[in-house]
Amino acid sequence: MPTKGVQRVHDVDHETPKAPRAPRGPADPQYMKYAGAGLQFALTFLACGALGWWLDGKFGTGPWLMIAGILLGAVGAMYSLVRRLG
Repeated sequence: MPTKGVQRVHDVDHETPKAPRAPRGPADPQYMKYAGAGLQFALTFLACGALGWWLDGKFGTGPWLMIAGILLGAVGAMYSLVRRLG
């Protein structure tokens, strides 16, 4: 039997410290702005490149329209990114 004032280890309620959590609720709009800009940047490249690839197949022009589409997509994506975030 333990002495008075001494508690055994399993009798004591131990709370483990918890890591701080991010606030719950809607996502931070600033974060979503950057995520949307990155997605738009990538999709612009893909869409313009795919359009050029399709036109190359239709007209038999080799890789030239695909290359032009990728370059046009790069310029358009960069312009949109600078305009949105700048």
